[in-house]
Amino acid sequence: MSTESVAIRRKGALLDIVLDRPENGNLIDQPMSDAIIAAVTTIDDDTKLVRIVSSSKDFCKGRQSPMPPQGARPSAETLRRVVAAPPLALYDALKAVRVPVLSVVRGEAIGVGCALAGVCDVALAADDAIFQIPEMERDIPPTLVMSALIGRVPVKTVAHMVLSRVRLSAQEALVAGLVSRVVPVAALDDEANALTDTLLGCSAVTLRAVKQFLHLAPDMPAAGSSGFAAHLAATALSARF
Repeated sequence: MSTESVAIRRKGALLDIVLDRPENGNLIDQPMSDAIIAAVTTIDDDTKLVRIVSSSKDFCKGRQSPMPPQGARPSAETLRRVVAAPPLALYDALKAVRVPVLSVVRGEAIGVGCALAGVCDVALAADDAIFQIPEMERDIPPTLVMSALIGRVPVKTVAHMVLSRVRLSAQEALVAGLVSRVVPVAALDDEANALTDTLLGCSAVTLRAVKQFLHLAPDMPAAGSSGFAAHLAATALSARF
């Protein structure tokens, strides 16, 4: 399941996804994306947490997008299939994981890297982390990245990041709702491990219930979300008896 650029490691109930392409800042290419999708869509009932980390100083500086040959005039349908569909499949797979997904961000999280951090249920960031959506500098609408963030990050935050191309510090990203917590870079690994241990101390059924509610409740009417909350709580509690 691992590739040269991404390591998939199972440690008990923890599934670690380690971005390991330091020579170019962990740019996501198709084999990396395929490996991540395969890992998160085949987790078993004993898995409690998926964690995305980097092996190097930067989390992810974007995507290595397939480009048409010089002089080619690909159709919109071809571009949709080759360029747009793969990252959307990655974001959708991470959203649909049955258990919480934690991103541990250090250094730069640019473009797709920013989306990867934001699409996770919890994002822990070092105080040296930088977040940016710079595609408009090349006159490209970053709607793919935006699709990962909308519904998880305030709309005004997404709009400002996209239109201004501003580089947000970790503290600014926290205030803007893009990350969950900021810690000193020297303490990032210890804090990530402590949070991991806290989550792994819960039962898988409880964690899956929380993830289901986080994933589905925001799109429900109030009455529906209340009923769904009662159903999930009762189901999780019944597993104890």
